[in-house]
Amino acid sequence: MKKILLGLFLTAGLCSAQTKDISENQRKNDIVADPVLLVAIPLANVSYERLISENKGIGVNAMVHLDRKEDRFTQFSAYYRMYFGKKYASGFFLEGFIPVTTNSYDDYHYQYDNITGFYTSTHVTKNNLTTVGVGFGVGGKWVLRNNLVIEASGGIARRFGDRSNYHFEEVTGKIMGGVGYRF
Repeated sequence: MKKILLGLFLTAGLCSAQTKDISENQRKNDIVADPVLLVAIPLANVSYERLISENKGIGVNAMVHLDRKEDRFTQFSAYYRMYFGKKYASGFFLEGFIPVTTNSYDDYHYQYDNITGFYTSTHVTKNNLTTVGVGFGVGGKWVLRNNLVIEASGGIARRFGDRSNYHFEEVTGKIMGGVGYRF
């Protein structure tokens, strides 16, 4: 019994010992936004990443189409990254991600008028299509002075869903050319 108690106390002591680790002083949160897509498309593209260790991170990316005149597109992607750089969670990385994509579109129904010879719109149906997929991406992340983060990445994913729907595209992408902050 004494040996078991001694073993438990030693294990608890080792687990609670304060060891100085390089990763303890590191900031572990990154937030990055893509200003180019915001101006060009307009598409809000923002990522948040929690750094697990010096070469791993998990996060979420949100891409939201802001133009209401077009078909609406929204994608949220959870991802896991492996970094291969020399600095803490920076450099070249590979990632696996799971995109959840929603497309909203208007479906117009037309009826032919025999008297005038024209097609007329009878009613509009608003539809939403949500799919889930699996994808793979590559990129690079660099941490500059004052914890400024620059990221360039891209990926491609296969979407799973109803293939009979003509608004369904089987492939989706994820791209980031962003600037952010590590905190």
